[in-house]
Amino acid sequence: MGTIEHEFLHALGFWHEQSRSDRDDYVTIVWDKIENGKEHNFDKYDDKETSNLNIPYDYTSVMHYGSTAFNNGTEPTIVTKIPDFRNVIGQRLDFSDFDVQKLNRLYNCSEY
Repeated sequence: MGTIEHEFLHALGFWHEQSRSDRDDYVTIVWDKIENGKEHNFDKYDDKETSNLNIPYDYTSVMHYGSTAFNNGTEPTIVTKIPDFRNVIGQRLDFSDFDVQKLNRLYNCSEY
């Protein structure tokens, strides 16, 4: 279900959470652990290309890659700066609360 939600949010104009302009404040990308040719999956976009919609960084977003995304072995490619979130990123269970808030803000919907 979460994978469908992830792709649905892409179709609605959302980027990956770790592509946010402020991502380096929250995660470290371990470039030498990324599979050759897959580095573009970790591009970061500035505020002119995308908006964070004034929503805090969301480790629990369905749009966040998991810690071993595109790795060239078994070690992490994304390390959270807050250790408690290391096993949280990359969840595909459901939209996070912030995912819903961003969706509502982007499309000027009322929250219920």
